[in-house]
Formats: sequence, C-alpha cells, structure tokens
Amino acid sequence: MAKKKSRAGEINFYKAMTVLGIILAGVLGYMFLGSAPRLSRHDFHVATDPVAKCMTCHMAQDKQTPIMPHRPMENCTFCHKPQ
Repeated sequence: MAKKKSRAGEINFYKAMTVLGIILAGVLGYMFLGSAPRLSRHDFHVATDPVAKCMTCHMAQDKQTPIMPHRPMENCTFCHKPQ
C-alpha cells in the first residue's frame, strides 16, 4: 500500500501566507491614508470649518487656489491633517 502524504507542511505554509497577506494589506492601507498632504498654514485653513466653506475656494476657477483632485468628503481632516 502507498503511504498517505502528510499535508501539515502545506497547511502551515498557507496559514503563514494568509497572515503575511493580512499584514501587508494593513500596512498598505495605513500608508494610503497617510499619503494626503497636510493643510498648509494659512488663516483660511481652519480644521473646524464645514466642508462647504472649503469647497467654495477649491472648486472655483481661481489661479491661486489648487483644484481639489478628488470627490468631496464629509470632513477634510479625515485625510488632511493641519500643520
């Protein structure tokens, strides 16, 4: 009779790869959330202002104000931290 092959090594390999994949996904998610630029130090960048006030400047065609390159969120300070 043929001996039954042990699969313990394969199971441990897949468990280790699963844990490594979860850690890698967490690190990439944390890096993505930290990649937004900080709010510059200006009198008009107040972290407690409503988003509508921010949108009045960043959606206008003013040459001095950069256009917001993403969808409006419910809060700017979720990604952009004040300096």
